[in-house]
Amino acid sequence: MKSSDSTTPGLPDIRIARREIHHTRYYSWDNTNRLSTRCLVIQRTVRGSCRFRSGDFEQEVIPEFAMLFRHGDHSHYDLGPNSKRPYETEYAVINPDGGIAKLFINLRKHCGHIFRMETGGKAHQLLLQLILEFESSQPSDRITHASLAYELLLNLYREQGSTTHHRDPVAYGRHLLETRYRESKNLKEWCAEIGISREHFSREFNERYHESPSDFLRDLRLQHARSLLGISTHLPLENIASLSGFSSLQTFRRAYKQKYNRPIPRTRG
Repeated sequence: MKSSDSTTPGLPDIRIARREIHHTRYYSWDNTNRLSTRCLVIQRTVRGSCRFRSGDFEQEVIPEFAMLFRHGDHSHYDLGPNSKRPYETEYAVINPDGGIAKLFINLRKHCGHIFRMETGGKAHQLLLQLILEFESSQPSDRITHASLAYELLLNLYREQGSTTHHRDPVAYGRHLLETRYRESKNLKEWCAEIGISREHFSREFNERYHESPSDFLRDLRLQHARSLLGISTHLPLENIASLSGFSSLQTFRRAYKQKYNRPIPRTRG
């Protein structure tokens, strides 16, 4: 097994990325017994199919779909009685250093275990690039691999959001807020892009997620702003506000005081 350079700490390590073809029905993995690494896996079906099971959930993973799972999950995949062979797959196994595990968990939380990954789409192109990079005879570059892994998950998230636009506009709206919160749009402008009224979106969002979309958007922006406050002592507050999606420094100050019951700290770093 070829692994990325381990001299760069704090970055996801690509354990393996390749293509495989399985012809027999004995192909089977129980993730419950794979506790040693807690690796993240993105496994796409190229042809044939593979059965994925997690608790009461079961689905045949057909071409142009991918399953996302972790080693140690209570899940299982195999070539079941309805699976088509040969089963050809493209996959990447990622050691979850850094923040990529949280991104992976949120992706599955909001979108499930099975994802559409169309041939030639951006997410698929990134998976293929990761495989080519990993199989290359050149020395492995952990920074390049980490960047590709993050891009792959983010684009997979973006593509799932676009498919839910008409089927579930509230879920699509949450996806927009979560991935584009740094744009300085207000809720009315977001709802215009989603295609539903602000009142309907707010009511349905609150019932489903137990918070208002305004609070959800504010908290995302504040989390980003606080991370910038923590790493930069020289960046002006106006810039931090703008980079975090707030329409003005005054709006940023007001939101910060409302959330944390104190003003933005004068001394940062």
